[in-house]
Amino acid sequence: MAIYFLRAEDTPLEQRRGLETIDRNILVIFVQAPVEQVAQEFSTLKQMNVWVRNVYEREIDIQNESTFVFQLRGHPWSIVYKPYVRSMRIDLTEEDAQRISESLSTAAIYYAGSDTCATLEYQLYHHGVLQEKLAFEEEVSIEFKSQLRSLAARDIRDAYTFTMDFMREQDAYVPNLTETEGLIATQHKSICFEGLMPNEIERMDYLAQQ
Repeated sequence: MAIYFLRAEDTPLEQRRGLETIDRNILVIFVQAPVEQVAQEFSTLKQMNVWVRNVYEREIDIQNESTFVFQLRGHPWSIVYKPYVRSMRIDLTEEDAQRISESLSTAAIYYAGSDTCATLEYQLYHHGVLQEKLAFEEEVSIEFKSQLRSLAARDIRDAYTFTMDFMREQDAYVPNLTETEGLIATQHKSICFEGLMPNEIERMDYLAQQ
């Protein structure tokens, strides 16, 4: 496995909020709850029968549909992250964020960004209820709905800056995760993200299907 955790060095990781970059394809779900609760809920939702707790810098057997649930130290959100592999059958979806938010009676954010397609999307849920949604495709369209503020899509001049501000307001941080080597089932691997120190991780769990 080769997953790189890239970030600027001007601000300590514990203090970083917003988007690390827009020049990356990334899909994650944020949940305002401890890793234990989020991993339990996601494994039930997606029928994951492999759950390895506190996996960071440990060697494990890689299974199908590898998924990481982790929390950065000093950050209030747990992050659900699923590295891409060609054989992937399970995707992270808006419905996953909604259902986890409802089941855990907390906030969840579905976030998807693609520099390849020049798109950006987020959905914020509280207790399973959609609070705010933005869907943007550069030079094509922008959709915005909110229960939190009176604002129309036409009032958003820069969707990237708007999303950066939104994530900061939520006290959330979208990391820059780069995959250069896929996870293959049956491999025995040490789990770590290059550039992310063990003392910067509150906890990371591994979920999969056997």
